[in-house]
Amino acid sequence: MSELDRIRAKLRTSQQRTFPRQLREFGLDLIVREVVFPPEDFQSWRWFTENFPPFARKRILEIGFGLPCLLLAKTGALSLLACDINPRAVANTLENAARNGIENVEIIQSDIFNNIPPGSKFDIIFWNYPWNFAPANFEFIDDLERGAIDPGYRQLERFLAEGRAFLTERGKILLGFGTNARDDLLERIVAANDLKSVIVRWGTYRTST
Repeated sequence: MSELDRIRAKLRTSQQRTFPRQLREFGLDLIVREVVFPPEDFQSWRWFTENFPPFARKRILEIGFGLPCLLLAKTGALSLLACDINPRAVANTLENAARNGIENVEIIQSDIFNNIPPGSKFDIIFWNYPWNFAPANFEFIDDLERGAIDPGYRQLERFLAEGRAFLTERGKILLGFGTNARDDLLERIVAANDLKSVIVRWGTYRTST
């Protein structure tokens, strides 16, 4: 079985549970509904949440959101705009924000920056990027696959090409990138957009089987 086949099978298996599911993570009471990216099966979000750089009083934009957007908003961010292409993820995250009394977060549907208001500026733009590479002609079966796979790294190209316009003068792009991802393509895209990259933190996290 190829790595892409393994990921697809894991996504399918994740939807065989009974929904909705109740979780308690980082002090938040959460509901996870069907056809939303499964936090129990893909654990990178946990590592990024535990290792996020200082964010107190920062204006943050999170692309392809998960639990981090709610926790950052609740524990110190000045404001947080979170967007996702999956309308069910948007509805589920709005539900969880209300459930936990989080008011300084705005949650919208957007394909990367498409629906971000022009002129918006952020101190941090964060994306736990779907770093699993697939050929450019790869076709998604559903929105869940969009959260795990980037054919030809086209989404990454868009993100880095468009992101700088939404940064404050000293703002930073924070990209979650796996150790099994295509570093060579990342470096090429960074250079093509006249950007500089540094590793802020790195480490390992528990994976489910």
